[in-house]
Amino acid sequence: MPQMSQLDELGHSCPDKVVGQRVAAAIAQLFANDLALFRIDAAERAIAGQLMAHLRPQFPDWHVDVEYNRMGDGPKDVAWNENPERVYPDIIVHVRETHSNLLAIELKKSSNRESKHDDVKKLVAYKHDGRLSYKQCLFVRFGVKEQAGTVVECGWV
Repeated sequence: MPQMSQLDELGHSCPDKVVGQRVAAAIAQLFANDLALFRIDAAERAIAGQLMAHLRPQFPDWHVDVEYNRMGDGPKDVAWNENPERVYPDIIVHVRETHSNLLAIELKKSSNRESKHDDVKKLVAYKHDGRLSYKQCLFVRFGVKEQAGTVVECGWV
């Protein structure tokens, strides 16, 4: 079962409390409706797709997309390392074809042992790149298998 205190903390720790509470509510819905994805260790893209579906009602005046790689009509390139690279944020809340970017989320599962380092560097770039300027950015690592229904690690950038 989901750890509600984890989700409350996630919601309250966001600099924008409304955004944080909406994200926490979407994750609670994800755990309530799609826990099987976590139990069977489904692909991160499958989990991101379902989280996107639960975020949409929370942000009715925004577009919520998975791996959206456009900036206006061009590709989304961000200098998160030494050189600009094409990036595909796991989930974004934005208004398509504008520079209105509210939220970027990078997610991993507990079965993915990769460090969060590169994801956090990308999130920092999404927030501070003047062409993107995401208002809020979140890294979240979800528990899978016996940890299903938990947020193992998270942080707002």
